Amino acid sequence: MTLKQIEVFLAVADTHSFSKGAEQSCITQSTASQHIQSLEEELGIRLFDRGRNGVLLTEAGKLFYERARRIRIECDESVSAVRRFLGMEDVVLRVGASNIPGTNLIPAALGRFLEECPKVRLEVLQGDSRSVVQQLINEEIELGFIGGRYDSDLVDFEQMGEDSIVCAVAPACLQFGKYSLSQEELCKVPLVVREQGSGTQQAVMEALADTWIRKDALRIVAVLGSNEAVKRAILGGIGYAFVSSMSVAEEIANGQLVTIRVPGLSITRKFYAARRSGRELSPAAAAFRSLMLNMWHPNGLKR
Repeated sequence: MTLKQIEVFLAVADTHSFSKGAEQSCITQSTASQHIQSLEEELGIRLFDRGRNGVLLTEAGKLFYERARRIRIECDESVSAVRRFLGMEDVVLRVGASNIPGTNLIPAALGRFLEECPKVRLEVLQGDSRSVVQQLINEEIELGFIGGRYDSDLVDFEQMGEDSIVCAVAPACLQFGKYSLSQEELCKVPLVVREQGSGTQQAVMEALADTWIRKDALRIVAVLGSNEAVKRAILGGIGYAFVSSMSVAEEIANGQLVTIRVPGLSITRKFYAARRSGRELSPAAAAFRSLMLNMWHPNGLKR
C-alpha cells in the first residue's frame, strides 16, 4: 500500500468518478484504475461499486475511507511540521550546559539569538559537564556547552573560549592574614570544592597534578553540586574555593570576596561546544551553535 494509492482512492471516493479522481490526482484514468485495483487486491475486498449511478463506496470502502482520510491529514501535517522546522518556526531547541556556560555564556547570547530566530524556543538543561556529555550521547539534547573535554568517540568538541579559575575567600575568613598562600598553606585552609564531573573541578585537579599537592592532602570541608552553591558557601564564611573568575566578578568588584594567589599555581579551563558525532544539526541548532562560537573568542572574551 502506498500513499499514492490512498490519494487516488480518496479522490475517486470524493468525486464518485474514476475520471474526475484521476484528473484530481494528476494521472490518467487507466492509472487510477490500476491503483484502485492493486489496493483492492492487497486488502482482499472491493472498495467501490461501479454502476450507472457512478462510483460508490462499499461498506468496506466506507470503513477504509475514514482511516485513509486520517492518514492523509497526518501526512499533510507532517509535511507542514517539517517545513516549519526548516524555517525555524514553532521549534523547540534543547541544549545542555554546565554551570558557567548556562549561567553566563548562554544568557549573554540569548537576546541576539531570539532576534535572529524569534520563533524558536530555547530550553537549557543544566548539569555538570559529564552529565551534559551523557545527555548528548543519549540524544536528549542537540548541543552541549561545557567547561571540560572528555574522551568519547560519540561526541565532537570544539573550543569556544577560556576562563581563569581563581582561589577566592570572604575577607573576614582570611587565614594567616595573607592574600598569598604557599602550596603548603593551601593544604591547611578549609576548602569547598565542586563535585566530580564538574569542568571546574577537573581543571583544578589537573593543575594540582603539576604540583606536589595531592588531593588527599587538601582540607576539603564540603563538596557541592553547583558553582552557585560554592559561591554562597564561601560568601557565608565556610572557607576558600577555586571558582570561575566569571562567576565571582561582581563579588570581587564590590569587596565581598577577594582572590588569593598561590605561587606556582595558575589555572585556566576551556569551554567547548559539543555535539553528537555523525549527526546533522537542525537549522535552529546550527544557528545557535554558530552564534555561540562567534560570540566567544578562544581567549574567553565576548565579541
